[in-house]
Amino acid sequence: PAIISAGSSYTRLWTQMTWWRHANPPHIRYFRHLRSWPLSTSARKILPAVFMSSLYTLGMAFCLRHLRIGQYHLSSLTKGASAAMTALGAPLALLLTLRANASLGRLNEARLLCGRLIFHGRNLASFLRVYVQPIQPKAAIMAARYLIVLGWSIKALVRYESEDSQREVYTIMLGKDEAEWILSQPMNNPVAIAFRLRQIVANVGMSNSNESSSFFVPHSAMETCINDLDAVTGGLERLMGSPIPPTYSRHLSRIMVMYLANLPLALVASGTPSLGAMVASALASYVLIGVDEIGMEIENPFPLLPLQQICGAHQNIVGNHMMLPDIPHDIETHS
Repeated sequence: PAIISAGSSYTRLWTQMTWWRHANPPHIRYFRHLRSWPLSTSARKILPAVFMSSLYTLGMAFCLRHLRIGQYHLSSLTKGASAAMTALGAPLALLLTLRANASLGRLNEARLLCGRLIFHGRNLASFLRVYVQPIQPKAAIMAARYLIVLGWSIKALVRYESEDSQREVYTIMLGKDEAEWILSQPMNNPVAIAFRLRQIVANVGMSNSNESSSFFVPHSAMETCINDLDAVTGGLERLMGSPIPPTYSRHLSRIMVMYLANLPLALVASGTPSLGAMVASALASYVLIGVDEIGMEIENPFPLLPLQQICGAHQNIVGNHMMLPDIPHDIETHS
């Protein structure tokens, strides 16, 4: 499912007003972010881990200060804790930074591929309107329908949407027979749709044998656009099937647990009261676990991307191009 956040969010396309609110002066921006803190989806997800870490710190602080085993006082365990925390802190910060950067790179790449979908779809729609519609209007309209469906099909692929919802879209746009044909193919739906687009463009070229030489250049340009759209599908599939190596995530999680487990020892060694240690542990846990969770969230970029708006924009762009009027007669005569 898509992740929907309140206020300014990556899950929707931004407008001028969104950017204006986002770039408010610091005192306004900080107040707004603090006010919306209870609505934060990330904060709600990490709150149980932060709560357990703070309770663990409180319990450990009490035990270290008041319990002994025979003649052995548990407070002696705190010797060297500060040095251990310093040794763990540097690699933990490095791993968190590298993880966040890698996840952000995946998010940026996915958004770039979605932008290419609109760009190459707009180019292909222009070619269909200029070169195909004047000689075969029905073929141009059918190709435009397939081009629109391609965007929704990619959204369904990366969001794991049900076959019934896809069938409904395909049936409305293409008819029942074509919808069943797409869903019955062994390859994924966007690849099958790209194949149909190639068939339509090729049939237009072959059916106009008298003008085949003049149609060669636009045919090649349309094939290039289809290839680029196919590359968009392949890039999104690669992101969907290839995460950041799980070994990295597991190692980071273990170091995080080691750091938070040793944190009460260092706090007690520094003389921090038990309640103060609990608060300090909660703050440290919130920061560290929050950065780790953000990296985990954006590693899979597809629930975050505004795919509904992107596909809607793609549909509108293709439809608007296909409805553009012919060149005015006086301009045509003048040229």
